[in-house]
Amino acid sequence: MNRSQRHRSLRRRPVVRPSAPPHRNGRSEAATRARVMVVDDHADTRDLLLTILKTEGYEVALAEDGDVAIARYREWAADVVLMDLYMPRKDGVTTIRDLRAEYPGVVIVAMSGDGGTIWRDALVEARAAGALLTLRKPIEPWVLLRTLEGLMAARKTLSSSGLSRSA
Repeated sequence: MNRSQRHRSLRRRPVVRPSAPPHRNGRSEAATRARVMVVDDHADTRDLLLTILKTEGYEVALAEDGDVAIARYREWAADVVLMDLYMPRKDGVTTIRDLRAEYPGVVIVAMSGDGGTIWRDALVEARAAGALLTLRKPIEPWVLLRTLEGLMAARKTLSSSGLSRSA
């Protein structure tokens, strides 16, 4: 093959341009998984959960107490609310009750870092108030992410089958 033939054969090859690089987790950057509201009075916890969730493609809203959470939920209805139980002004259990009364279909995951019997009692109370699941802090990122994936998969299955979650 002489030089001109080689040059023509190079021109005939289709140019394959790589698509946008995938997100760190393998999904495209534009793919948003779900909307999650994090309600916790500790700024460090909110920031940590924000980083984990944003990295995995979730839209995130933050609230520092129950009153702010309810006001923010009215403006920005989340798919899942991660609710700390021990907060000043309005605690998590009261906020869960109030959110469930106003929005019966809200999906709430209660979380608490206190140990012992008080912790277990608070999480039981949170479930009775309407929290769908409970998690113990500190939360392992993989536990949080698998929990959210499971909740979103269940929601998708329910909505595609025409069923709805009862309170």
